[in-house]
Amino acid sequence: MLSMEQGTGPMEMLTTLGRQVGLTQAEVDRATERLTGAFSSLMATDKPSASFDVNRLVSGLGKNLLDNPMLVAWGLKVAARTGDEVFSKFIGNFLKRSVVERKSVVDNMADELGYHPPSTILINPTMRCNLRCKGCYAYSFDQKADMDRDVIERILLQAKDLGIHFITMTGGEPFLYPEIEDIFQSHPDITFMVYTNAQRIDAARAQRLAKLGNVWPTISVEGYETETDERRGKGVYAKLIETMGHLKDAGVLFGISAVPTRHNTDMLASDEFLDHYIDQGALFGWMFTYMPVGKDPDIDLMATPAQREQLRRQSLHWRQSKPFFMSDFWNDGPLCGGCMSASRIAFITTDGWVQPCVFVQFATHNVHEHSLRDIFDSEFFHAIRGRQPYHPNFLRPCKIIDHPHVLREVVEKCGARPTYPGADSIIKDQHIRDHLDNYSQEYAEIAEKTWNSEDYEGGHSVQVPFYGRSDLYKIYEPYMRRAHAQVGTPMPSCSGKVENRPKKTESRIKIQ
Repeated sequence: MLSMEQGTGPMEMLTTLGRQVGLTQAEVDRATERLTGAFSSLMATDKPSASFDVNRLVSGLGKNLLDNPMLVAWGLKVAARTGDEVFSKFIGNFLKRSVVERKSVVDNMADELGYHPPSTILINPTMRCNLRCKGCYAYSFDQKADMDRDVIERILLQAKDLGIHFITMTGGEPFLYPEIEDIFQSHPDITFMVYTNAQRIDAARAQRLAKLGNVWPTISVEGYETETDERRGKGVYAKLIETMGHLKDAGVLFGISAVPTRHNTDMLASDEFLDHYIDQGALFGWMFTYMPVGKDPDIDLMATPAQREQLRRQSLHWRQSKPFFMSDFWNDGPLCGGCMSASRIAFITTDGWVQPCVFVQFATHNVHEHSLRDIFDSEFFHAIRGRQPYHPNFLRPCKIIDHPHVLREVVEKCGARPTYPGADSIIKDQHIRDHLDNYSQEYAEIAEKTWNSEDYEGGHSVQVPFYGRSDLYKIYEPYMRRAHAQVGTPMPSCSGKVENRPKKTESRIKIQ
């Protein structure tokens, strides 16, 4: 348990916080010196339109120091334990371009485009993989496919033209792509988060990634050795632990990715699990609940609604108790205003089809014939954005498992094609349809109770990383207005009363 005495100054609080989460005094000194320089650089931004966001960021971090100190502790660890180029790119690429300057860039682009551009693009450079993991959706695609280098370069240039400086690489195994490090080096102004099985990263590659500074390996884990090797193959766990050691020694910012299922949620939602990987040097993590997509999806692997709620509670507990940045892709819907598919993210398959997200495996456009601007302006993407958010309860953000009728309707309306044979089973297989309908109804009952609990102050506020606790009806006012219009319920007024009826939905959502 952290303890801070009242009246303590900010630097004393940072020092105390750093020591209490295991940093040495030398590491605390290194971290505070780096962070002081970084914030001085951010405050000196030459973009006046971003100055408000810098001040909001600084104010939010001050609030977090008191209300959510573990986020600040995480920042201290990043500043203390990453290499020089890694930390420089973390500040310059991620914090500056993707956080501080993002709102002004997006608003300016929206005036030009008529819609807000996405925050990140996910790219599959290759579907080749050195493993054959049980239940992996990636094996639904052509295992020999590589995306041409010139296509990747064109995508990245178009992404930057849309103000995107955060790219996610997945696969397959991205580190099997022959020119992957050349791509990272050619775009030093982009942060690349790379999902990997960690089998192709040795000590030499870890040092090269540290020198590049703009690559965040995100290592897939199933739990401990037994669980990982059972799904991924014997010896995989030992190698990924070895790789984590190389990345930690090199000062690379890396994290973990896990897939909660009916069988492993109890283990994943434990302090012991997270502490184990924190000890290996991981600084962030992603939870992606198992989705019934891919060839022959197994609906019995889905975590139950009760397990999903269990993981939500644990994620909040971790944020209050661990110096670690954990994101639960479904339970964190309140942090980003609900579903991000076709609005904040898109996924490009190796053969160029652009899906609204990784799990909505349908498309109408291909990058070989269309630009990213054309695709985000397409009927399919417009139809999805026009329905978002699907409900005022942002704990139910997903059109696949929370509002499955929405996925069926937009796919049919726009004539979207499955991106591989069998992908349409999620909307055509009656057994899967019935299961998702029942699942969504059962989870809705849990989510409604949770949404009206103290955690979200009756569905009105959420603790937003970097900015502190925020009023959802202020930061996402147009989103909330649209959501209430979707379900025909009135908007609460600022006084706590409700308006007689929802006002007309705004044509564009202002990102906060």
